[in-house]
Amino acid sequence: MRNLVAHDVNGEDRPSPVDLAAMEIYRDRERGVARYNEFRKNLLMVPISSWEDLTDDEEVIAALHEVYGNDVEKLDLLVGLHAEKKIKGFAISETSFFIFLLIASRRLEADRFFTTNFNSKSYTEKGLEWVNTTETLKDVIDRHFPGMTNKWMKCSSAFAVWDSEPNQTSYIPLYLRPAP
Repeated sequence: MRNLVAHDVNGEDRPSPVDLAAMEIYRDRERGVARYNEFRKNLLMVPISSWEDLTDDEEVIAALHEVYGNDVEKLDLLVGLHAEKKIKGFAISETSFFIFLLIASRRLEADRFFTTNFNSKSYTEKGLEWVNTTETLKDVIDRHFPGMTNKWMKCSSAFAVWDSEPNQTSYIPLYLRPAP
């Protein structure tokens, strides 16, 4: 995507390739998208004060120094999100996870099938049972492809390493469980 050959309206190759990553950063700046630290502050998250707060990768730190110098306030949001270290056991970083939680919870609150239409008029008895006993993606895979999970998935989450030890299943909704 750093050397993309774009097409014109007739489907012909344009003469010069496009650096899509650079174009996205340019568009963010042009549209006034907050820089990385400002974005974190707006989410009431702790901003970084050095590149080492962002990542442990020495090669990335060197590249950030080359582009931004020592000014962490200039760090573009897109670059920061990609450079940010991942939360242990997760595929995404802290800032991305924070945004995911905000969006996911709002989508659930806005979904009529989880709110006003969460009843026996909208769901069959079996459907209500599935909704009330399904906790993870692994539960869905177990239900529809039991041979696959029995053979390949020892873990309790489809997002975990598949041959890791499983966690104990609990059918108590997350919001009713005591804090660990």
